Amino acid sequence: MTSNQGEGLEIIDNVFRTNVLLERIGHGLASQAGLTSQHQWFILRALSEAGDQSFKELGSNTLVTKQNMTGMVQRLKQNGFVATYESPKDRRVTKVSITDEGRKALADANAFSVPKLERTFKGFSAHELTSFVGLLERMIENLKEI
Repeated sequence: MTSNQGEGLEIIDNVFRTNVLLERIGHGLASQAGLTSQHQWFILRALSEAGDQSFKELGSNTLVTKQNMTGMVQRLKQNGFVATYESPKDRRVTKVSITDEGRKALADANAFSVPKLERTFKGFSAHELTSFVGLLERMIENLKEI
């Protein structure tokens, strides 16, 4: 095994460990905002940032399968956080939009996360954070190709 492979395995190990901790924290924060999972938080963020999206677009942006997306959107809709409508351009496509109640839940989740974010990234410089974002985005794109 080369040094790069050993470091790669160490990075993967640390990403998995980080994921466990983020899921634990994210679930608690999502619950405080009235959401049932951090995946709902991701969906609301995606809708808030990019606007109305189809199930396919949401799945692509959040890396959630269409089957799982359908259930998550349905639960968000039942709780009044999102609305769905037929695309005016293609009646076969269902679009999802965030509601005012969804914006409030997202704002609450984001507000609850601020102290955790400050603690998580304590000691990181702005340059390190920017580099980290870029490296993670590149890793995600590489993983999508596998």
